[in-house]
Amino acid sequence: MSRAATELTGVCPCGTLHQVPIAWLMVDRDLRVIDGNALFWDELVFAAPPPVGTALEEALPEGLREPIERAAREAMRTGEPADASGLRVFSESQPYRVVDVTVTPTAVRGDDVLLIASSGVGDAGRRVEELTLLHDMIRVLRQQSDIDRVLFTTLTCATAGSGGLGFNRAWVLLCDAENRSLEGAMALGPASQEDAHRIWAALTSSPRTLDQFAAAYDRWVAEEPKPLHETVRRLRFSLTRDAGALPVRALIENRTIHVLETPEVHQELAELAGAPELVIAPMVVGDAPRGVIMADNLYSRAPITQGHVRMLSLFAQHAGMAVEDAQLHRRMEEDQRRLTAALDELQEAQNELLRTGRLAALGEMAARVAHDLRNPLVTLGGWARVVQEDPDDTATVTTAAKIIAEEAANLEELLSMLLEPFSARSLQLEPVDLNGLVEDALQMQENRAQQQGVRLRRGYAEDLPTVRADPAPLRRCLTNLIDNALEAMPRGGMLSAATRREGDGVLVELSDTGIGMTEEQLPRIFDAFYTTGHFGSGLGLAIVWDILQAHGFSIDVRSEPGQGSAFSIRIPLGEEAACPSHPT
Repeated sequence: MSRAATELTGVCPCGTLHQVPIAWLMVDRDLRVIDGNALFWDELVFAAPPPVGTALEEALPEGLREPIERAAREAMRTGEPADASGLRVFSESQPYRVVDVTVTPTAVRGDDVLLIASSGVGDAGRRVEELTLLHDMIRVLRQQSDIDRVLFTTLTCATAGSGGLGFNRAWVLLCDAENRSLEGAMALGPASQEDAHRIWAALTSSPRTLDQFAAAYDRWVAEEPKPLHETVRRLRFSLTRDAGALPVRALIENRTIHVLETPEVHQELAELAGAPELVIAPMVVGDAPRGVIMADNLYSRAPITQGHVRMLSLFAQHAGMAVEDAQLHRRMEEDQRRLTAALDELQEAQNELLRTGRLAALGEMAARVAHDLRNPLVTLGGWARVVQEDPDDTATVTTAAKIIAEEAANLEELLSMLLEPFSARSLQLEPVDLNGLVEDALQMQENRAQQQGVRLRRGYAEDLPTVRADPAPLRRCLTNLIDNALEAMPRGGMLSAATRREGDGVLVELSDTGIGMTEEQLPRIFDAFYTTGHFGSGLGLAIVWDILQAHGFSIDVRSEPGQGSAFSIRIPLGEEAACPSHPT
């Protein structure tokens, strides 16, 4: 309240104060209405004066009630004037105004009363209000990450009468990805004068917070029609060819433009013209242009003050950063979707390759098993025909019977390995002459070795103790290793077989001078159906591994491409290994 108004209260307050151009209300110490002028009821409360004696809490709207009552009690307690600063008031003709209220204890004809008077916010109070308002708008804005919600919240902060800047209309134009053009993105504001009055009247009776305004995005999207939004979406300016257009100038020059006469807007904004003033604030992050925010007061015709221009300019800087973050977030989401789609396609292609690979592997396995089975079957068939041709030749029949029995045992062993791991079967352990077992395996392949030009070299240790093993599968193990060695020397070479005592065990070594293996091949040679190209069906070494594991024996492999391979089987000696074997 001004000093002049205060002085009038001691003379004839009720009569004289009605002539003072200040909104005022007088209440008693029980906070009941005594009197008030038209400005107070018309510009602050927007209602008819209540009867004398009405409680203050019933006479004031919700937004004014609590701060004024608090100031009144403070004034009664101290006997000094008390302020309620930065109060926002609403009307049907103006989205909002900010006022300061002062409550002053005084006396009228000997009665103690409180004089409640309002005025516009002073410079200091307005700065505090602006900083508080800006902080709240930034808080709400930074809660958003989706670009459309960021734009909606930006425009809400510009147009909200409660918690925002209170412009009638606002819209955003954004730069495209290459910064070549400025394009309309979103607009917010009433569609007509009647629509504006309806919205402001609703806000007067039921004010909302800025958070509530910003949360209304989904409802806004569902509402139709949006004439202003559709008009703004058609706007497009080239940042090079349209350098004279006001939105482009504001962006290029990085300064807020306050247009006092809308004819200055020129033809590029003709569809949006009509307001007496327009403000254009650039959104620039660092040196990178992001867009502009434009706002006016088309329906209320309220002047756009320098405070409004300053606030929109400051807010636009933060809105630009929020837009940049949201655009980056959208690009990251799009990149993630593309990567996910690519990964799904890659996974599907991998699955298809696996399906194709499995079919190919099944075909290859069938071919290799057929190859392993064919040789014994051919042998069986050949000797069976020999017996059939000359059944009375006892020697021939005996030889044929022995070979047929051995090949049948080989077939049974091969089928057993396909259907059941050797480790799942019981071993028939007995003392085994290792030198003799190695020699038997060599003799079985001796004819083949001679045909391939492979020389055999033996190096059996004398007085080698017997080992506990199941002789039939162990012989099969040695036979497979010898067979693999011969496969590796199709043009001849040297196959060496040796035994020796080593520590608390016995060592069997089979080495060749064949083609050898790479470091990549070595870890997989004992996998079933894996072949290096010269190791038959890929079952031979898998069977070797299975047999040795079942016995508790170990095997070591050394190999280099072009230098051959060496397999070393280590057999631990048990207490039963007592009688020595003799080299053959």
